[in-house]
Amino acid sequence: MKTLTPLSQQIAGKRKGILLALMAAALWGLTPVATKMALEGFTPEFIGFVRLAVAAALFRAAAGRGGQWFNGDPWIWLAGAGLGADFLLYNYGVQKTAANVAGLVINIELISTIVLAMYILGERLSRHRLLGGGITIIGVLIVTLDGLKLSDLAEGGRTLGNILVMLAGVAWSVFAVAQRRAKSNGNLFQRLTPIFSVAAVISAPALLRREAWAIGGGVQPAVMFVILTVFGTNVVYWIYARAQELIEVSALSILLCTIPVFAVLFAYILLREPLTPQLLIGGAVIVAGIAVIATEQQKSLIP
Repeated sequence: MKTLTPLSQQIAGKRKGILLALMAAALWGLTPVATKMALEGFTPEFIGFVRLAVAAALFRAAAGRGGQWFNGDPWIWLAGAGLGADFLLYNYGVQKTAANVAGLVINIELISTIVLAMYILGERLSRHRLLGGGITIIGVLIVTLDGLKLSDLAEGGRTLGNILVMLAGVAWSVFAVAQRRAKSNGNLFQRLTPIFSVAAVISAPALLRREAWAIGGGVQPAVMFVILTVFGTNVVYWIYARAQELIEVSALSILLCTIPVFAVLFAYILLREPLTPQLLIGGAVIVAGIAVIATEQQKSLIP
């Protein structure tokens, strides 16, 4: 049996991390449409709290004997606070704006995540990462601007919704970076359990609003709610946390820019929305950006 050198193990781990990041992006590609449909039968407060609480319970069950609902690590609490704020702000924002517009403005998290990763985690940017990130952003703009008019950004009171979605992106960046700093003495589920427990506690006061219990239900919203809870929360956040163990947060945030591509593909498959030449070109540009990042040499980092 061939033994891998430390460098070979690092390269193999990076490739696995990239694959996991793309899997997470694919699952999150369902989120805007699923959230919009779930909001037709459930309130933002109810959706956010239930998703977080169910995830905390399932992670606690998988954590084993060493699992804890809460611990004293301040980074755990910061990560949970960021995640809880992200869920609430995103749901409120999507409720007030269009799904395609939300898919555009949420990309503010790329910038905020890289800045926080450099400041808090001490990560550095490589030439490959800068070039790949620039190419990826161009592709994202091509995809998300397809069929989007400038007036859509402020039409019908959408400005507030767009601001809330952008704030959600910044809050998610706080979660991503703080999670990386959190102590990890046990397995991955033992680290995720207290984070999601704190996030559920943070989002719980929103249920005190009388409007939070104005639940209409319905088959389609309920199905989308289940998809959000299982695949858009438990599964995808486990995959993302595993990817964080293999590649740096700043590179991971760039890879997650593929989310709009998967969102377009799911819209084509599930909703039969057309694929325009602009969408195909944008997708190809994003793939090119990811290829640049994937071929980055391990020692090419610059301050």
